[in-house]
Amino acid sequence: MQTLLITGAAGIVGTALRPYLRQKYQLRLLDRQPILGLEAGETALAGDLTDPAFVNQAVVGSHAVLHLACAHGTGIAFGSTVEPNYHATLYLLEAAERHGVQRFIFTSSHHVLGQYRTDAAETFDDMPAAADSYYALSKVFGEAACAAWTLRYKLPTFVIRIGNADAKVSDARRVRLWTSARDLAQLVRIGLEHPQVNHEIVYGVSECPDALFSNARARALGYAPQDNAADHLAADFLPYDAMDPVHSGRDHVGGSYAGAALTALLGARS
Repeated sequence: MQTLLITGAAGIVGTALRPYLRQKYQLRLLDRQPILGLEAGETALAGDLTDPAFVNQAVVGSHAVLHLACAHGTGIAFGSTVEPNYHATLYLLEAAERHGVQRFIFTSSHHVLGQYRTDAAETFDDMPAAADSYYALSKVFGEAACAAWTLRYKLPTFVIRIGNADAKVSDARRVRLWTSARDLAQLVRIGLEHPQVNHEIVYGVSECPDALFSNARARALGYAPQDNAADHLAADFLPYDAMDPVHSGRDHVGGSYAGAALTALLGARS
């Protein structure tokens, strides 16, 4: 079995993906937090991605990297993203090239398009980036870094712009971009195995009513979602009219992220 290094493996997405991926890959699970419930074919690796020496050693012997780890949040300051999101991604890409990694999968986010109003287009797949937060801005950087490593070093990279990956769909905005763990794992496998992957950007979404993303490129690569967001509504699901028109962000791709204040980098000017 080939070895897949998963960063941020203790998080919600990493934990949900493991059962679908360990059937076919040896999983090297990396996180700063403890990895719980290890199964056969899984090993845990504790450390910090902001340490380049640690990253270099973690990548040795890996066939592929699935990079999930990041610092995120609506109100996160730019400075809090620099080490864990910018530097760590570059450390991983550098180590991947150095040690002959065959595939690099970068989990981006729908928040790279989060500033758009949901009535600005029918689908948003091909819209220019419009990051809704410093977190999202770091994802735009990560996508660009992946493209650079593909073109410069011939490292196949696969970017998945994840929608909402909660177990249940909580409101009318999220139902338009929700993904199940099963469908997300299918996309990861395409990124790891499809012979035509060079540098690709796809969307981590299942079948969704009134979808914000058509995901045409993923479908062209063979993606066939097995789950529909409409079948996974939370018991307290909020329809559009019940959502707060100001604070919920119901009219923006990025939801409440699009309305959150950005921390000023410069002081007031005279």
